[in-house]
Amino acid sequence: MTSKTWGTILAFATVLGLSGGLAWWFNDQAKTQAEPKTTSSHVVRRVKPKKKPVVKKVAAKPQQTPATREIDAVLRANRFVGTALVIHHNQVIYQKGWGYADAAAHKKNGAHSVYQLASVQKSFTAGLIMKLASEGKLNLTDPLSKYYPTIAGANSITLRDMLDMKSGLTLSAFPDNLHSEQGMIRFILANVVSRPSQIGKWDYSPVNFMLLSGIIEKVSHQSYRHYFTTNITRAWNLKHTGFVFNMADQATYSRGYQNANNADVTANYGSRFGESKQSMYYQFGTGQVYMSARDLYTAQRNMLQGKLYPANDVNVLLAPGTASMYGGGMYVYPGYIRTHGLAYGYEATTLLSKDGTDGVVLLSNYYRVNQLSQTPAIQIWNLLQSGELGK
Repeated sequence: MTSKTWGTILAFATVLGLSGGLAWWFNDQAKTQAEPKTTSSHVVRRVKPKKKPVVKKVAAKPQQTPATREIDAVLRANRFVGTALVIHHNQVIYQKGWGYADAAAHKKNGAHSVYQLASVQKSFTAGLIMKLASEGKLNLTDPLSKYYPTIAGANSITLRDMLDMKSGLTLSAFPDNLHSEQGMIRFILANVVSRPSQIGKWDYSPVNFMLLSGIIEKVSHQSYRHYFTTNITRAWNLKHTGFVFNMADQATYSRGYQNANNADVTANYGSRFGESKQSMYYQFGTGQVYMSARDLYTAQRNMLQGKLYPANDVNVLLAPGTASMYGGGMYVYPGYIRTHGLAYGYEATTLLSKDGTDGVVLLSNYYRVNQLSQTPAIQIWNLLQSGELGK
């Protein structure tokens, strides 16, 4: 080969060598930049953010005041079981649960616990009657015969007489088989006893308000439950109010208790007090509603302030018809208005000022014949009105 040919070959080889070297260098650099492979000695893990520790909020205990300590002392002395609410000048000054809602489950009564109202419901049935009267759909002077003409002596009995428990009507029996409110009305019409000589005289008998509930249905063209729910429960946004048929399903349900020994006033939760579905229907318009203490105060205050029927009609309805001081489902005294109910282990007591700005509500789920919660309710009311709890 000539020297020229050797020179050409040598130059070509040099170019190839340089190209391979550059390619090797770039490839090596790429490997060093890439994420290294996982080995037993070199593991790359994604760092998870640390979870913040969950801090449980502890509910602040209500601040004790001389007033709350005095109310505590009254309730403790009376062995109260249930929920107590005290309102002064529209302000809650006391709200507390006492004892067990369910002793077996160690579940305690609280501010939102619900209780059967028993006869306190009559105050709402009366209010609904007054609402219909204010709308011109009935009159308190209407004779009972306008709605139930088959009842003996119904021409001589007015709706006002029934509202004041002076109709002379009574019920002679308890139904053996009952499945609806309409069935209850049929039972009443077959078993009601009319005593003309007793008209105008005080004689407490729930049948008066059972029939008034039936009249509400006739005039409103709605079931009593629907009319109550629309005009009271929903109208005032009462979250802890309903009818006893589904009371046991509520998260804040308080069971009814009683002591086997009537002489014993200690709360030992030895005996539950049940209620049959038949009995729930039997209490038509007179003992079928449950409420929390706050809902009960709100509803009764609203009626007294003219939010169910005109304020001008409040004094018309709440005018005692006899010396019993009972008028329109409430006991009306010079300084306050009282309601009271007892049924199936429950006791409900309310005392309100006539303008509704002061109130004492005690709802109990423990019936003891010698330890009624009506007693501490009146004691607390007297302290409230004397100024002892406003300090």
